[in-house]
Amino acid sequence: MRALVDTAQTERPEDERRLTYRRRLKVLNAIAVSAMIVYSILTLFPFYALAVRSTVPTTEATTLHLWIPEAEEVNLNAQVGNLAVFYSLDLADLKEALGIPQTDFLGARTSLQDLIDEYDLGEEEVQGFFSGFYTWNGWNTVLSSEFFGALMRTVLITVVSLIGLTILSIFTGYGLAGLHRRDQRIVYSIYLLQMVIPAMLILLPQFLMIQWFSNLFPGFSQPGLTRTGVQLGSIVAINVKGTAFSVMIFTAYITGLPKDLEESAMIDGANRMQYVRHVLLPLLKVPIVGLIIVQLPLIYNQFLEPFVYLDPDNTTLLPFIQSTVGVFSTNFQVIYAAILASILPLLIVYILFRRLFVRGALAGAVKG
Repeated sequence: MRALVDTAQTERPEDERRLTYRRRLKVLNAIAVSAMIVYSILTLFPFYALAVRSTVPTTEATTLHLWIPEAEEVNLNAQVGNLAVFYSLDLADLKEALGIPQTDFLGARTSLQDLIDEYDLGEEEVQGFFSGFYTWNGWNTVLSSEFFGALMRTVLITVVSLIGLTILSIFTGYGLAGLHRRDQRIVYSIYLLQMVIPAMLILLPQFLMIQWFSNLFPGFSQPGLTRTGVQLGSIVAINVKGTAFSVMIFTAYITGLPKDLEESAMIDGANRMQYVRHVLLPLLKVPIVGLIIVQLPLIYNQFLEPFVYLDPDNTTLLPFIQSTVGVFSTNFQVIYAAILASILPLLIVYILFRRLFVRGALAGAVKG
């Protein structure tokens, strides 16, 4: 009997320790889940706030709204000049919708009530035209402007630049791999020198050089397809030029590959191009994905080069968004709507190809 009692007393502390361990494990799991939820909220909140902000009128720009504000009816005492300046109202659309002759002049101080009285309009008709005006003014302005043209040019420049930069970086890294010769070390040092040269320092000579080269194309001085293509090509040429980062990662990665691979390919009768295409390229998933992850947002969000080299009607997203800033007033609702619309394609790309990015980044991390 005593033996059974002693055994029971011995097992109780052990059971209590197991229960205590399980409780601690549950507490730690709860803390970890809570931390992840808080971190996710903090990460996603700026995007949520940006989406809400794109529906907030400029007059309430200093107020933080956590939800889309209620739609307001337009004040009939509002002047068309102020609506055109502060809310990007197109007076031609207003005239067409209300049946006002396009040849009639609307003074800046003309109010909507004045239009109702002068042209015998109904208040419901005017209110119907401005229905949801304050809430969706930013999106209506962006979607009815040159936004999609700027987006297409941005996507085109980004895709072509990434393809060209990747191909040239692979061949540059292959040519500099090992750094055995003196000329290889000199070229590699020149590439690394770009890390300490500010972009603004070479902006003027680079601009003069590109302008001289662009003028070699007949018809470049006149608006048209030639000027558009040459300008977009100049941005691509600036992007695909070798960078210190791209040269470093491909040179280091190719240098670490066994020399037996190239020697075996040469013995089997492959030339250098065949070796690069069939042997080297499949092994470069890690640096290629790394280069794309770093360069994609940089090229997509370019501002300085497109702003300098492209015409206003042939520009990309960020210069287009900057062009919506007025001299005396700014429609912040349009700016936030355009920023959110420009972010969405980049988010879609990362969501659709996230598995490819992770797979490429982890390739070779585990042996076997």
